Amino acid sequence: MRIVTLNTWKNEGDYRRRLRLMGDGLRDMAPDIVCLQECFAADGFDTADRLAFELGLVPHQAPSRRKIRTHQGRGLDSTSGLAILARAQGVADRLDLASHPADGERIAQRLDLEVEGRPLRILNLHLTHLRRADALRAQQLAQALAWAGEGLAGGLVVAGDLNATAKESGLAVLGLPPRPGTLQGARAGAAPSRAAAIDHCVLLRVGGWREAAVLRGLDTPDAEGWLPSDHAAVGLDLA
Repeated sequence: MRIVTLNTWKNEGDYRRRLRLMGDGLRDMAPDIVCLQECFAADGFDTADRLAFELGLVPHQAPSRRKIRTHQGRGLDSTSGLAILARAQGVADRLDLASHPADGERIAQRLDLEVEGRPLRILNLHLTHLRRADALRAQQLAQALAWAGEGLAGGLVVAGDLNATAKESGLAVLGLPPRPGTLQGARAGAAPSRAAAIDHCVLLRVGGWREAAVLRGLDTPDAEGWLPSDHAAVGLDLA
């Protein structure tokens, strides 16, 4: 069982090119479950649906952060939410999290699946990006984990863009080990000065599962130097 998380970077940069690169990169990783953040959706455009179609997965969407975004020279009413793509139908739900006016709406998404008779719950997150907001991120994570623990019968995987490294005290409950940075910029050679590891995927409750491997992907530029997203993908193999 391979789970991959990726921040798709809304419709920024060369969106059409990046969408193709994201599809190619995810296909190479061969995931069974994909947790997506910043999924751009507007009239005629839907990142999660497009990737789900290319990967042969079922999309479970949680739209949020609605606003007018400029796309191909036009202002479009759009959302930039969460999505979980999976091999099979599951039971999906969403939760509104604490937020700050300077940041806007934040949500959590969960999906309950049964894999070869074993229950598995996926928690997909995109916590606040505000600097010096450790307390708010800790609050959001605590809310999400409490919600994810309700009626939990099997394993629990926490995945997403947590906008914090393993060193942040509010993330200590996840027991995250240090990882290579996942912020990589839009093109080769344009990585941010602080290439922090803020995207994570971890088995928090075993429930009959074990971590077999951690991997990363979508970090190789195309011939013209474009990357699929400004975040690398993080994968987790379960056995």
